[in-house]
Amino acid sequence: MKISQKTLGLLQSFSQISPNLIVKAGNKLSTRNSVNSIQARGSVEETFPTQFAIYDLNQLLSLISVSQNPDIEFSEKSLAINSDSGRIEYFYADASLITPPSDNPPLLEDVYSFKLTTSDISTIVKTASIVSATMLNIVSKNGNVSLSINDPKNPTSHSFTKSLGTSDATFNVKMAIDSFKVVPDDYTVRVCNAVAKSGSKVLVFYFESVSNNVTYLIAADSTSQA
Repeated sequence: MKISQKTLGLLQSFSQISPNLIVKAGNKLSTRNSVNSIQARGSVEETFPTQFAIYDLNQLLSLISVSQNPDIEFSEKSLAINSDSGRIEYFYADASLITPPSDNPPLLEDVYSFKLTTSDISTIVKTASIVSATMLNIVSKNGNVSLSINDPKNPTSHSFTKSLGTSDATFNVKMAIDSFKVVPDDYTVRVCNAVAKSGSKVLVFYFESVSNNVTYLIAADSTSQA
C-alpha cells in the first residue's frame, strides 16, 4: 500500500497529540492525548486491511520518510516498509496499552462559530512562536468578536489580534497555544459547550475541515468564560 502525502501529514499532526496510535481496519483514524483534552478524527483515502497499534508514531513516520518509494505491507504481527533501498520490519504494539477516543463524540451546544484559513493558522503558529505567546483567546466584547494571542502572565507581552465578526453574547474562551495541534487547512471553528451524559458542560473548540474529513475537539482553558 502506498501512503499519500496528505495521510502522512495527518499522521504527523496526530503524532503531536499522542505518540501512540491504534489504526482500525478501514479508512478512519482517531487519536487523543493522555488527559483526553484533545481529540482528533479523520478519514483517509487509504483502506487499512487490519487493526494494529503503534507505540511510537514519530519513529514509524521517520522510517517511512527515509525509505525511497515506500510501499507498506501489513501482516498479523508487524508491517513491512518495502522500498528501493531495502525492507524494514516494524512490529506492532500491544493495543491494550493504548486508549483511543470514544467512537461517540459529546453533544455540542454552540456559543460562536467562525472561519480559519490555512494562512490564518500559519500566521497564528508563527507569530505565537516569535512573540512567545502562550494563549489563544476568542473574545466577544461590546458586540465585537476578536481572536488574539498573548502571554496572560506578562501584561506587556507582544500580541496579535484579528477581528472575527460580531455577537450579541459576551464571552472570553481561551486555548493554550500548546494545544493548538491542528494540521494546516481551512476550518469552520465552533466554540461550544460539550455536554456530558451527566449533564455537565465543558467549553471546547471544535475544528471541522472545510474540504477534508478531519475534525479536532480541543478543551478550552479552565479560565474561560461564556
